[in-house]
Amino acid sequence: MVSEFFRMSTNEQIKHFNDYNLDEQYELFIFGNQVVHPPAIYLADLLAEQGPGIIPFLTAKLQATQDEITIRDIMTVFEYMAQRKVYDFTQDTELITLMEQRVNKMDGLWKGTALEMLSNIRSMR
Repeated sequence: MVSEFFRMSTNEQIKHFNDYNLDEQYELFIFGNQVVHPPAIYLADLLAEQGPGIIPFLTAKLQATQDEITIRDIMTVFEYMAQRKVYDFTQDTELITLMEQRVNKMDGLWKGTALEMLSNIRSMR
């Protein structure tokens, strides 16, 4: 599934992304941002467009990972959701706390980026 998806043009990927279930979309997103070069960052926006319904799924993924690149990628989707105003993170203190915990434990290259995203998420209403 992954290899055939990334053989498509970017326009075709965007067109067909929603044909996949959420688990598959997440797998494509992670692969596209951690393996594909240049990264398929546009997939974060496609996930974000789905709105509040994906919050429990992404929260569970964030809870389950210690991988800093995966934390960065999930934070990217959350930041896009905040920018699009499809979810008010300021009202979800449990999720904000989880994000803070994950980001504050980071010590690698992506910590600064993740801290900036967290700040942006907190400030958007």
